[in-house]
Amino acid sequence: MSDAAFEIALEELHAHPERWDEAVASAARGKVIALTDRGERLAAVVSADQIGLVERLQETVEVLSDTEAVMAIVESRNSIAAGESVYGSEAIRALLDHRR
Repeated sequence: MSDAAFEIALEELHAHPERWDEAVASAARGKVIALTDRGERLAAVVSADQIGLVERLQETVEVLSDTEAVMAIVESRNSIAAGESVYGSEAIRALLDHRR
């Protein structure tokens, strides 16, 4: 798990460009660097290792924000728990033919 995030103001980075090296090095070690403007967080610098995590979290939030998708997941899990799942292409074809 990464250390706590810390913030760097864009004004400070403009005044002291060498702070970018510090920010990037800290991000590479796992810290999240929040870039701020007038106290408002605008962006973050994260390590390359964390990009995949961020993308997966965004996908998870997107799915969980979709009520129909969540209901379909719940329905699927309930069907599996009830033994109503099928396996293999032949079983799926038979199920589709039965539904037509």
